[in-house]
Amino acid sequence: MNIQLLQWGLVSFTIGLILSLPLAAVYYDNSPPWAKIFNNPRKLKSAHTDFFMQAFAAGFVYLLEWAAKSEFPLFIVIPLIFGTICNPLILLIEATSLYRSGFAAIFYRFLKSTSPVSLLFAWLAISVYFLPLYLMLFLLLLVLTGLLIIWSCKRKVITEA
Repeated sequence: MNIQLLQWGLVSFTIGLILSLPLAAVYYDNSPPWAKIFNNPRKLKSAHTDFFMQAFAAGFVYLLEWAAKSEFPLFIVIPLIFGTICNPLILLIEATSLYRSGFAAIFYRFLKSTSPVSLLFAWLAISVYFLPLYLMLFLLLLVLTGLLIIWSCKRKVITEA
């Protein structure tokens, strides 16, 4: 089993717990020093929640491995771990004004372009690895329905303009 999934899940969970302190300072204490650092409290709250969700996801994947009595290949585990930490980190950086300039802006753009894609790849690979054909077809049908709805709405907006 990939114990790294549990370890990084624990790191993500701990970061989520630590973020509850500035979150409380910004939301409940209206602390000016914390409000200067985290000028977008909504993104701070999203980052706090997303760290918890990613910790749960890493634990869920570990349980999938354990139940199947097999180990995921590293090409699935590494993007999953990368996305588990970096995806909520995007929201945390957006909670500050750091993402607008300097090295943090470059780092932010790098994370924004790689982290969601790595998570999407990892979860699609896990789905292909585990799901039977009829559930994969169901997921494909849901995705196609969503794309059709988006296309229909975009077409409607373009014709109205």
